[in-house]
Amino acid sequence: MSSRTAFVAAAKRQHAAPPNRRQLLSWLGALPLLGLAPRGWAAASASSGQPSGPSSDLSSDWAADPDAARAAALLATIGQAHWVQEGTGPRVVYVFFDPNCPFSHKLYLATRSEVGRNGLTLRWIPVGQLQSSSPGKAAAILSAPDPLAAFHHNENDWDFGESPDGGIRPLAHPSAAVQRQLKANAALMHRAGLHNFPVMLYRAASGRAHLIIGLLPEDTLRSVLRGVR
Repeated sequence: MSSRTAFVAAAKRQHAAPPNRRQLLSWLGALPLLGLAPRGWAAASASSGQPSGPSSDLSSDWAADPDAARAAALLATIGQAHWVQEGTGPRVVYVFFDPNCPFSHKLYLATRSEVGRNGLTLRWIPVGQLQSSSPGKAAAILSAPDPLAAFHHNENDWDFGESPDGGIRPLAHPSAAVQRQLKANAALMHRAGLHNFPVMLYRAASGRAHLIIGLLPEDTLRSVLRGVR
């Protein structure tokens, strides 16, 4: 096992409990209903931009590693998410984040030199749950006329005071549509048994789906991002 693989595995064990047998069987049983062949991957396209990719045999991954099944199932439904996009290239990483999460903020800072590099796109999926102001800040980002500018405002005006949090002002009365979007984002995380931030979801050059929960060292993060398909 390489040092990077060992580190990621350790991070997963530290931040999230592995799925149990019932969850794993549920995820695998849902894949055919989503249009996925039992011996390959063919992600269905969605209007929000869910990527599709060439088929590859992942059945052995599912049998050997429940986290691979969880990542593949989450990628299959990621078109239900609502995100803020940085970059326009074909290599996509999805990031679940809380606007007040200091580790999400550190991930943002660490990715500045990688966005757009060799076609890398980051899709930031806001979920507001860490602090009382988190839902309002997540809503403010999604409700803004320019969500990307609002996201940058939250991160670039970050305050590392006694209570570090994002710089955007929370939206007091988000629309029903934005509330539904945030509920959909949170539901995707919770159905996958994910409760910590940040969470990166992507497909590697090998075709294997991956989840990384928590913050990686910067050199490891660069290696991961440059290996995204």
